[in-house]
Amino acid sequence: MMDQNNLKERVKNFWNRKPCGTFGEVPAEPDAEYFKKIKERRYRLEPFALGFIDELGAKSKKMLEIGCGVGTDGLEIARHGANYTAIDASNVSLELAKKNFQLNGENGTFLNASAEEIPFPAESFDIVYSWGVLHHTPGMEKAVGEVRRVLKPDGKFCIMLYNRFSLVGIQLYIVYGFLRLNPFVSFKKLFAEHHESPGTKAITDGEAQILFKDFKNVSIKNVITPYDLRIARNVFLPLWFGKLIPSRFGFFKVIRGNK
Repeated sequence: MMDQNNLKERVKNFWNRKPCGTFGEVPAEPDAEYFKKIKERRYRLEPFALGFIDELGAKSKKMLEIGCGVGTDGLEIARHGANYTAIDASNVSLELAKKNFQLNGENGTFLNASAEEIPFPAESFDIVYSWGVLHHTPGMEKAVGEVRRVLKPDGKFCIMLYNRFSLVGIQLYIVYGFLRLNPFVSFKKLFAEHHESPGTKAITDGEAQILFKDFKNVSIKNVITPYDLRIARNVFLPLWFGKLIPSRFGFFKVIRGNK
């Protein structure tokens, strides 16, 4: 196993080089058109994310986003009337998120911090939201504990983590396992070594239930994504095709509940 501190640095460096949604293309002076293109691509590929944001009921609520990236979802949350705060381990991402908010006339608080050590007192937030982030931190269990700590009593959360036995997982197995004559490689190893930042995790429904056992009203929903329907680089089958596939194979595992 990698040393956790070293792994944290490697993860941070990865997202500093490639802030979420940018593919490493960060202009010296990002303008409104730059962020507009990121948003358009994001919601073309993940339109269902907007539905989960709508269901949060964030108006006039104190809300924390863990891992804001360039602020694409955060901007939608702020527009819903939330008192919005974000943390991210990547300074580059935070600066882009601040610029995105500034260009769009929205307010938010942005802090450089680890999901494993959220710099707020207990019971600070009505809602915690995190989309595709906590599986990148070495201490995912500790991060989930921090979510519970900073939530107010009965506060709600919405967290997306990767689903291990998804079509994306099968793609990784074919490319990095079967075709490399390594048929016994584990899905855990495939995600950790070949998907996004070093050490990426993907979990099962059973593991999600254990991870969130201290919360109540927990629901787990696996969502088929375009990434499950990828047939070539940046080429995807239409989303309607995903309706033919059982949801248990969906790459995104959306977990919601209350403290």
